[in-house]
Parts: sequence; structure tokens; C-alpha cells
Amino acid sequence: MTDRAVSPIAEIYPLMGQAELAELADSIHRNGLREPIVTRQDGTVLDGRNRLRACEIARVTPRFVEFAGTDREALEFVVDTNSHRRHLSESARALVAARLATFTHGGRRDGNAAALLTQRDAAERLGISERSVRDGKVVIDHAPEELVDDVQRGLIAVRAAAELIRAAGKDKVLVAEYHRLRRASGSTEWYTPPHVLNLVTELFGEIDLDPASNEGEPWVMARAHFTRADDGLSRGWNGRVFLNPPWDSQGSPGQWVAKLVDEYTAGRVTEAICLLPARVNTAWMDRLAPYARCFVRGRLRFGDATGDAPFPVVLVYLGARIQEFVDVFGGLGSCYRQILPSPATV
Repeated sequence: MTDRAVSPIAEIYPLMGQAELAELADSIHRNGLREPIVTRQDGTVLDGRNRLRACEIARVTPRFVEFAGTDREALEFVVDTNSHRRHLSESARALVAARLATFTHGGRRDGNAAALLTQRDAAERLGISERSVRDGKVVIDHAPEELVDDVQRGLIAVRAAAELIRAAGKDKVLVAEYHRLRRASGSTEWYTPPHVLNLVTELFGEIDLDPASNEGEPWVMARAHFTRADDGLSRGWNGRVFLNPPWDSQGSPGQWVAKLVDEYTAGRVTEAICLLPARVNTAWMDRLAPYARCFVRGRLRFGDATGDAPFPVVLVYLGARIQEFVDVFGGLGSCYRQILPSPATV
């Protein structure tokens, strides 16, 4: 029964997992097939792939009905039907919306034909933001299958997955290696390499606060630590701060960067060093433009990883002792500072 061909439109939504499928098969075995399998005029399955698989498991003969509408009408039917039937996370809906926004007449998904729905249309239909649709497209276009699956299952947010992909330069090999390292470490945190922490201590003398600390025994030797349970973003920061913010399954480091800049501008943080992926095209990195930074040469090996991180890293310094920062960290890579045009040329 499951040898029947499937319409490309049906593949916009994911198949059920084995546990859900088993529950559906048990329900069909006890109560029969309540909703028929919907096919297109060419006989391909438009809606009901899961019900068809469940019928085979339950050994129940399926019923079929034909949908005679256009591609656009078929697309809208599938979205409307599954939006009411399927309980998908926001990240899973972002992947669905991204597929919708690239679907063209005849089932093609390429950049040479007009899509049946725009990204804005898809976002509205799925109840998510256009940014989530764009992030979903990045994941679909550049993520290895296991990362797509993890986003689909809610193990990593779509925005976080897209950030990882962009940090790796959209290189699928590097993305796959990054994802392997993260799975192998079993952690959502990148522990700062000890030699980097030694340089931070050399410059500061002592770290007053690690506002994004790990659980358990602190990795960073500081006078005070805020773990995830402490919600460091809601606390006041003071003194000399070292920040290595979370930025994978917990999302972009943008909120942490904004908090750091605000606390430093207010004078509560006297000096700070922030360790970040070198994403120079992001809004949060632009927020740090006035501050000196060191682009680390090569790739760092983080404390909880089994190999080098497949993304470049930058250390940003907020403070008055810029030359001392360069003297201490210059051995790691090239250091830079923002140069503004003279007032006469602005």
C-alpha cells in the first residue's frame, strides 16, 4: 500500500515519528480509518501519508478520495488541513514555511521560478515571523539531515541552527562537524580554552563576574557566577566581566551583547572581554563596533569539545586599556580598532 507515489506538496510537512505512528496505527486498528487518504488526479498522495502507513501497520484497507484543484489550491488545502491537525513547534513550522515559500508550479523548488507563496504569505499562514522563515530556509538549504531533524524535533531552535550555519560560512562539511562536536560533548555550552582564560586573568588581575557560567563546578575562575538558573540577563553586572555567552540551542548571543554594552556604558562594568563567533555581519557584532577586538588565528578547541570548533572566533575588549589588551592578546591573532571618518567628510 505504501508504494503509492507521494505528491511533492505532501512532503512539505514531516512524517510522524515511530511512536506517533504506532499510536495512529493502534487507533485505526480499533476505530477504523476516519479520514480517507487524499490523492491528486495523477494518483499521488496529497494528504494522508501517515494514515496510509498506519493502515499498513494496522492491516486496514485504506479509502481514497481525489482532490481536483490547482497546485495553489492543493497547497492551501494541505496547509489548512495540517495546521489544524498537527501540533508543531515554532521551529518545525519555520521549516514548513520555508518549504512553502520555495514551492512552485509542478512541484519544483528552485530559484528560477516564482513561488506560489511569498515568505510573508508563508509566515502568516504558519503564524511565525518572516525572520523565522528565512532562518528555516537557511537550515533547509545548508544543514545536514541530522541537524534538520533535530530542528524538526525541537532539540535545537531554528534560529540557533541558522546561526551555527552562518558561523560556519554555510559550509555543510563544517556545519556537520560542528553538530557532531556538539552532540559528542553532550553540552549546550562552549567552555573557554584555559589559555584564553589565563590571558583574561593576566589583563584583569581577577575576573569579578562570569554572567553566563556553566552549571556545577565553575569553569571560569571568577569572584561571582550566574548560571542559567540564576538568569544572568535579569541581574546587575559589576566590575571586570568575562562573557562567553550561550548561542546555540539558547539562540543568538544578541541579548547578552546588548546587556554587556548597556552595563559598561552605565559604568557598572568597568572592563570586559567577550568571546564570540566572528559574525561580522550581525546586528549584535555591529553593537560592538566601537570596541577593540582580536580575531583569533585558526580555530579554537573549546574545553568540552572533541575537536576544533568549525567557526572563527573573536575576543572583544570593552575598556580604556586598549594597548595593554593588544599586548596581552596580540599573540592569538590580529587586533583591530574602529577608525571613523573625520567630521569634515561625514
